[in-house]
Amino acid sequence: MSAQPETSTDTGLVRVSSEKISRLMDLVGELSLSVSETVHSPDLQGLDLASFDAAVHRLTMIVREVQDVATELRLVPMDDVFKRLRRMVRELERQTKKKIDLVIEGGDTAIDKLVADKLYDPLLHVLRNAADHGLEGTEERIAAGKGERGQIRLAASQVGSEVRIVVEDDGRGLARDKILAIARKRGFFGPEEEPEPSVLWRVIFEPGFSTAEVVSNLSGRGVGMDVLNATMVALRGRIAVDSTAGHGTRVSLFIPVSLAFLDCIILRLGATLFAVPIDVVSEIARPDREELMHVSADQNRELLKLRGTMIPIVRLDEFFNEATHGEGRKPVPPILVVFNTATGPIAIPVDEVLDRQQVVMKPLVGKLASVRASWGCALLGTGEVALVLDCERLAAGAAK
Repeated sequence: MSAQPETSTDTGLVRVSSEKISRLMDLVGELSLSVSETVHSPDLQGLDLASFDAAVHRLTMIVREVQDVATELRLVPMDDVFKRLRRMVRELERQTKKKIDLVIEGGDTAIDKLVADKLYDPLLHVLRNAADHGLEGTEERIAAGKGERGQIRLAASQVGSEVRIVVEDDGRGLARDKILAIARKRGFFGPEEEPEPSVLWRVIFEPGFSTAEVVSNLSGRGVGMDVLNATMVALRGRIAVDSTAGHGTRVSLFIPVSLAFLDCIILRLGATLFAVPIDVVSEIARPDREELMHVSADQNRELLKLRGTMIPIVRLDEFFNEATHGEGRKPVPPILVVFNTATGPIAIPVDEVLDRQQVVMKPLVGKLASVRASWGCALLGTGEVALVLDCERLAAGAAK
């Protein structure tokens, strides 16, 4: 009797703990810093090293590729999160007594596991709001000419270096009048102020904000959207809300694919270095004197007129050190970097644009954790440290 051929059980997959992968990414970051430190060593300045420069270029490209591969090791499909949410929708159907169809798209979109682990709770809050507040009951839907089954769409897609996650329902939409009344009562807007929808919808992320008249185990306590907002800030993400009365609400989350390495532009203002994620940079300008304008009675508000658009100027020295206000305002530095934010573009004056680098991000801890409008610090190859700017919080803080 002939021996049966052995069948291979090798699936080509190896299970590795996330702690080991995180350790590998830390070492890759240290490797990148070490290579940059060696390349920029002052001992090499002024030497004619043609062959060395070619070797450095090749080494730099290899290190960059190693960084990309290490980052990919920690990527997981969004479907890992979506599967858990799919089960919760069945529970929401039972609790709300509404018929709900969940449509999932883009489950194979990859995202950093550290990010995915933190997304479940905030996404669950959005789903609860969609099921409890957004979707109508069966009779109300039929009266409005809709199908008896409400639909919630949960979609993920990669847009550049970000992952966009959309939670969209076909319900009644946000109640503008009710939200505005509560916002006025809490002092967010004046009695006669009529904010734009994009501005008004932002108040639903304020702590304790709720339009529910009855508190249930699903919603009404005013903590769900606040949790979402806090999580997105921690993940360097942003939120966009769009709603049409009678047609539903769409909440879009934009999150970096990975938190380990960040493509940045390095800026210098005086002796201080700043790093800004390249995705938020709109353009870099050298404005003429007539393009710089002042508004308000005390001439304290500065604007950049760029192709007919008025863009607020945010001075970093004044933002981070209020004591400079009384010392007389210095002329605007020669270069203005324009950033896109959820509240519109802002322009930051700097003395110099130094470089574009993929930097290693480190969080600010201890007393430094309270530094305003910063994600953390970026370790540069020269051994210097740059403050990574959070342009969303920078714009919000400047507006206040």
